[in-house]
Amino acid sequence: MTNKRNGKEFLVGAVVGSVLGAVTALLLAPKSGKELRSDLSEQYGKVSDKTVEIAGVVGAKTQEIAGVVGAKTHEIAGVVGAKSQEIAKTVGEHTGEIVGKAKDVAGVVATEVKAWREARKEASAGAEAVEIEGSVVEEEPVAVVHAVEEETK
Repeated sequence: MTNKRNGKEFLVGAVVGSVLGAVTALLLAPKSGKELRSDLSEQYGKVSDKTVEIAGVVGAKTQEIAGVVGAKTHEIAGVVGAKSQEIAKTVGEHTGEIVGKAKDVAGVVATEVKAWREARKEASAGAEAVEIEGSVVEEEPVAVVHAVEEETK
């Protein structure tokens, strides 16, 4: 963008400078009307040719820069694509590992919860109503033994 702008500014400056210089030189020179018109026409042709030449140079440079930018963009896009695939592969591998670990942990937790529930069921089935000093207390057998030991002390 900056190169295009600089090229256009240069082109406009060259044309305006050439026209002003030619007109000033012709108007200050002591010549007849016919000679002045001839010189103006000649200077106009020179300015026109110079403008076409400058426009050609600017166009060629613009195309050259566009080609370089296009090649670099293509190269960068290839690198970004390769890196994206590499990152996606790594993320996929790590995600698989994490999912596997989560399933293992969930299995262990589920097994422990089932064991805990079974232990609670067995404890509930083995709980007995124990009468201590006139009140009925439902406790597990081990708790009953401890309560009786405390009472006897």
